[in-house]
Amino acid sequence: MSRRTYWLGRGAVALAMAWGTFGASGCGSFSYLTNRRSIEEQIENDPNYSIANVQGPTERKLRAAQWSRDRENLAGDEGLSAAYKRYEAAVELYDQGRYSEAEKLFASIAKERRDTYESFYAKWNRFWGVTPKSSYDPYSNFGDPVEEDAMYMLGQAQFAQRRYAEAQDSYDALLNKYPSSRHLDAVTRQLFRIARYWLGFPDNVGNSGDAGIQMASAEVEIPGKPPERKPSSLDSVPVLPNFTDKSRPMFDTFGRGEQALRSIWLHDATGPLADDALMLAANHNLRQENFIEAARLYSLLRDQYPDSPHLKDAYLLGSHVTLASYEGPSYDSKALEDALSLKRTMLQVFPDITDEERARLEQEVNTLQNAEIARYWDLIEFYQAKNYEPSVALHCHLLINKFPDSEYAERARRVLAEMEAQKQGGGSFWSFGRPQRRPNASDPTRVAEANPFENSEPSEPPQPPTTRSDITLPSNPGPGNQTEAPTPRKSSLFGNLNNMLRRPSQPPQLQPAGDPQEESSGTTPGRVTLE
Repeated sequence: MSRRTYWLGRGAVALAMAWGTFGASGCGSFSYLTNRRSIEEQIENDPNYSIANVQGPTERKLRAAQWSRDRENLAGDEGLSAAYKRYEAAVELYDQGRYSEAEKLFASIAKERRDTYESFYAKWNRFWGVTPKSSYDPYSNFGDPVEEDAMYMLGQAQFAQRRYAEAQDSYDALLNKYPSSRHLDAVTRQLFRIARYWLGFPDNVGNSGDAGIQMASAEVEIPGKPPERKPSSLDSVPVLPNFTDKSRPMFDTFGRGEQALRSIWLHDATGPLADDALMLAANHNLRQENFIEAARLYSLLRDQYPDSPHLKDAYLLGSHVTLASYEGPSYDSKALEDALSLKRTMLQVFPDITDEERARLEQEVNTLQNAEIARYWDLIEFYQAKNYEPSVALHCHLLINKFPDSEYAERARRVLAEMEAQKQGGGSFWSFGRPQRRPNASDPTRVAEANPFENSEPSEPPQPPTTRSDITLPSNPGPGNQTEAPTPRKSSLFGNLNNMLRRPSQPPQLQPAGDPQEESSGTTPGRVTLE
């Protein structure tokens, strides 16, 4: 095989591997780079990304009152009038307890109303301008009121049959389709009940955090709430299927419960149950010993809901879970610093805590301060093991200046005293057996310091050759004295690395050359010789 063919083959293989890599990863990264500016312009210019049309509680109530007046005069729209009559018939079935029949009718009504603006025929008419594009835009006129009511009642019928997984899907579909739905408050209450049932939190509990939460809102309970159930050990296994209990989802009961809580504070962030949902999700992660996620949710509750009744518990439990995620002095100190800051803030912000709670918090603050001091001492021991004397001295002084009355400050003072004694010619217990820095030959004050790993006796100077056999041949023999050149020794990569990192046994001694007459006899002028 020629050299050209060899390199062409390698190039073809490399090109095939690169093409396969790009094909497997897709072109999403390239489209992101090329369309990043266009996406930003779309977000700025597209009204769908604006929150101007998002309605609050008062606006939703006014729109509900407007729909109550408009539905009495639907004679002008035959399709909407017929759909509303079918909706009233489905509501009668629901009131009679025939939930299965009502569910099918509600689903049929919602699908038919959706087909009026999402079918191929409707899209074709909007494309050619026959029907205005914004006629059923949920962000301009908030969509079809009959479809909105049918989607809500579909979830209610499924909830009444204790099919909570299907009910959650229906509620989420309603919130995604109609972000400012007239039924938003009722939907969030139902999602909260479903999540509390799946996560195993009872209704009437205290605010201790390990068992459950006390609801901060003053919402009135509506009939049809789920019964209380104790969480099973099998609920924590996401991939274990459920074939027996129709009230639980097929997979990942705990994950679906957290998803329901997330829908509450994402779609109704200012609603009465937003802080309750955050507190319940944080307490669930605390009970599952997922301390990092629990700390994040407690922090979110403290930042976004400072007026919540759960604020005190968010500080107390947040400091506990933050400290529980601390791995020790050899790891990042952010968790320790955050826990200490939370406990100090709680002592200052909540003066109404009991004397017992205040004493416990002060004791915990002292414990965390000792842990913070232990981090400095851990750094000192680390640099002692590395034999970095300047770093050891630096952290000793930092420890003494910041915590002068601590136990570790006395240890740091002893370390500094031992280092000073070592400089004066003595030694210390923590440096015994470690290699010491070799003395500099140019420093007359350090020449006398001997290395314990070297022989202190000077080596004898080389003796001149006494016999003819001891005289070595010149490196460039004449024509008559051809000798076989020695075979060069092959050096490995690790051997060269070892030679590069090897410390010389003794620094070279530079000696000035002799007078010019001696230089002309055999040495090169202007050079120095090495002993």
